Amino acid sequence: MRLRDLEIALQSIERMDERDISLEQYPTPPDIAASVLYAAQMEHNDIADKTVCDLGCGNGIFAIGAALLGAKRVIGIDMQSKALKVSQRNSIALGTEDTTDWVLGDVSSFEVRGPFDTVVTNPPFGVKKRGADLRFLRKAVEIARTTYSMHLAGDKNRAFLRNAIEDLGGEVAQVETFEFPIDRIYEFHKKPRHLIGVDLYRIRNEERE
Repeated sequence: MRLRDLEIALQSIERMDERDISLEQYPTPPDIAASVLYAAQMEHNDIADKTVCDLGCGNGIFAIGAALLGAKRVIGIDMQSKALKVSQRNSIALGTEDTTDWVLGDVSSFEVRGPFDTVVTNPPFGVKKRGADLRFLRKAVEIARTTYSMHLAGDKNRAFLRNAIEDLGGEVAQVETFEFPIDRIYEFHKKPRHLIGVDLYRIRNEERE
């Protein structure tokens, strides 16, 4: 599948109508999700024929995109049942229902069984609840050989996360910075669209080799 074909497929997925700001639910744009997954496959062979887990899957965009790129088995996990219902509908609409499974649970308390080859996640950035992103990182490094995780850009946060990832037993293999668009989806948003800097981390856990 070409990158453009993946983008077009992901543009058709249904978004969640209701979001909880306390959970920092910001949907990943289809073009960014497609680019992350496509690069993970083309540059590192981390998707096709692999087991993939999407932590905090929301509408399932990463999980479904991984399935479209040929993942062997994909698990999407979210703590909101309404999100999983949207994910399931999207999976059926795009023909990935035989490859994807959806699990209701919290990343901290739910026993997510691994190992997985790859985790892809767009976790809360930890703005509303300090350390929220570390909960996702901890679980990702625990269960996966390779993790792709998005976090707020910035030298201070980058240094903090590198140390935290090493403490968790992971190794930062690559960091890519890009602009992440946030549409006006909450009442306090003033602009139609706001751009923030986001770092995409590729993390390896050698113990899972």
